[in-house]
Amino acid sequence: MRILVTGAAGFVGSHLAERLLDLGHEVMGLDCLTNAYTAELKELNQQQLRARGAVIRTVDLAEDDLASHFDG
Repeated sequence: MRILVTGAAGFVGSHLAERLLDLGHEVMGLDCLTNAYTAELKELNQQQLRARGAVIRTVDLAEDDLASHFDG
């Protein structure tokens, strides 16, 4: 199953994305990288998810055109 996770670079979102990957799902993660906690931690979360096969994009749900980020 293809699953979209918003806030994927944050604590909850990154753990959810990891679990979904463990279960064999395809994951696309979106995050606007706000400063809820350090940028270094969010970047590390993004790198780890990408290494496991997730597609991670920096997107602001309130501002960006979402259609350009999806295929199908």
